[in-house]
Amino acid sequence: MKAIRGYDVQGITTDWVAGCYNCFFQSSHFWKSKKACIEDMDRLVSLFPPIMRVWPGDEVLWGTDPVTVLDKDMQCGELMVINSQGNKYIIEQHVIEKWPWELKQKGGDNGR
Repeated sequence: MKAIRGYDVQGITTDWVAGCYNCFFQSSHFWKSKKACIEDMDRLVSLFPPIMRVWPGDEVLWGTDPVTVLDKDMQCGELMVINSQGNKYIIEQHVIEKWPWELKQKGGDNGR
C-alpha cells in the first residue's frame, strides 16, 4: 500500500488516495495531504488479519523466543519460522505472542 496521487481528466494532480499498484485495491477516501493519506492507509492496513501483514524476514515473538518468519501459508494460517539456533518450525498464527508492529512499539521486547 502506498500513497498515490490522483489525477483529474485534464491530467492535473488532485488529492491523495491509499492504494496498491499490484492488486488495484484502494481506500475510498481522498486526502488533501500525503500525511493524512498515509495515516489513513496505516489505519486501513491495521484492520487486516495479522498473517496478511507479516512478511518473510519479520521477527515475531513465539512464547518467549523471538523467531524470524521464513514463509507463510495464509490459507492454513501457518508460519514457517527459524529461531536463533537455526531450528525451523511451522506454527499456527494464534500462538504468536507479539507481531512485528507490537515489538516495535514503545516497551516492546525488541526496543534495541
